[in-house]
Amino acid sequence: MTQEIAFSSNKNLDSALAEIFLQLKKSPDSYTAVIYFASVCYDFVELSKRIHERFPNTQVIGTSTSGEISPHGFTKNSLVLTTLSDPGTRVSGVVIDDTDQFPIVHKTEIESAARKVGINLHQDGANKDCFALTFINGLCNAEEASLALLNAVIDDKEFIIAGGSAGDDLQFKQTYVSCNGQTVSRGAAVLFFKTRKKFIIKRENIFAPSGKKLQLSNVDFETRTVKSINNQNPRTMYARALGIPESEAPNAALMHPMGRAYGDDVFISSIANFNSDGSIGMYCRVLPNSDVELMNPLDALETAEKTGAAFEEEVKRPGCVILINCILRTIGFEQQRLTEKIADIWRRRFHFFCGFSSYGEQKNRLNFNQTLLALVIEE
Repeated sequence: MTQEIAFSSNKNLDSALAEIFLQLKKSPDSYTAVIYFASVCYDFVELSKRIHERFPNTQVIGTSTSGEISPHGFTKNSLVLTTLSDPGTRVSGVVIDDTDQFPIVHKTEIESAARKVGINLHQDGANKDCFALTFINGLCNAEEASLALLNAVIDDKEFIIAGGSAGDDLQFKQTYVSCNGQTVSRGAAVLFFKTRKKFIIKRENIFAPSGKKLQLSNVDFETRTVKSINNQNPRTMYARALGIPESEAPNAALMHPMGRAYGDDVFISSIANFNSDGSIGMYCRVLPNSDVELMNPLDALETAEKTGAAFEEEVKRPGCVILINCILRTIGFEQQRLTEKIADIWRRRFHFFCGFSSYGEQKNRLNFNQTLLALVIEE
């Protein structure tokens, strides 16, 4: 796998695309896939159309962001485009709309997209050389619905689904995902990969369980609102568990999110806000009567080094690196002045990489937050 990465911080769409296309080394028809990450400072619908027109015979997938990631580090108001080339890799994309309302109508489209590259979604254990990269709209609670749809269609329980939620530069108005020029704001874009190359998809967690456990006793899972913890006011119980004044609860949320344990693994559920009545809005769905544990932060730089070393051990010569970094991690790095140090570690470990700051991360059946999701494909 060979990856090219092009970058522009020019806010004029025409100029940005001209810069991007000039940086690419091959003819448009020679690429296996094109993936892009774009600030909403650009007209995303027009951007999607223009990129597809440039690569009419290539599978193209893109997402709006809350910050872009490239060898330039963490940037904002920019456009990052990456191309992938490999004769032993086949890709096929599909966009699905209104997954929060009528998801099942897309079953045939998903099956057809997978079938085009020789993926049998109904044969258990037959797709060890395959995975799906997903970008899901991040402001309409589409993540869980999209994952439920994909997992309902995919009978192969070992098939890997991984991706991130589209952002909109923290405007919280509208996000966009696109596949082959078609853009939606209430669904998902999916790119199926079938490859002879070794690939690994890992999560990096910069939090550890604190031992402080809570039960979410009353939850509106549709709106992702926690209405009571241990049958009491959520904000009161959250602050009490941390040993801080209730007025300090909002300031603690970034460093002390909630975690859900699945076996030996922990998935982060981040706090979006504390409402005036003390209820808690969450960035991903939580269930009534579920147990969570408050998290404590780890050393982010030390964790990044360990993650990079683990990737180096498993993939000696990476040919493609895509990083999906939760926007809350990015904000935390900014507050601690760690963004350039984190980017330096990635440069040293990966040499090249690209991706975006997301509104959430997904793998297989789960939607979670404050996580780095990394895809690495060998050269």
